Amino acid sequence: MAEKDMTEKTLESYNDVFADIINVLFFGGKEVVKEEELEQAVMRSIYKTDGKLREQERDTAKYWRKHNIRISLFGLENETEPESDMPIRVFGYDGASYR
Repeated sequence: MAEKDMTEKTLESYNDVFADIINVLFFGGKEVVKEEELEQAVMRSIYKTDGKLREQERDTAKYWRKHNIRISLFGLENETEPESDMPIRVFGYDGASYR
C-alpha cells in the first residue's frame, strides 16, 4: 500500500500530471488549468489539541495562480477505501494550507 501511495504522490507532484487530473475531474477534459499556472501549496501543518502537538499532511496540494491572482487551492487525497471522516480532515488541510 505504501508503495502505491508514494507512486501516486510522485506522479501528482508534476504540474503537467496534476493539471491533467484537475482538468479531467473539474472541466471535462478541457485544458483550463495549465501546468505553468500551478504552484506548490503547504502540505504539512502542526497544531495543538489536548495539550499535545499533532501533525497533518496532505497527499498533494497546489495553488492555481493566473495573472498574479490565486484562483483556487486544489488538493488531492488518495484513498483506496472510503473514509467517512475524510471531508472533515480535508477542511482542516485546506485551512492550514494558506500562506
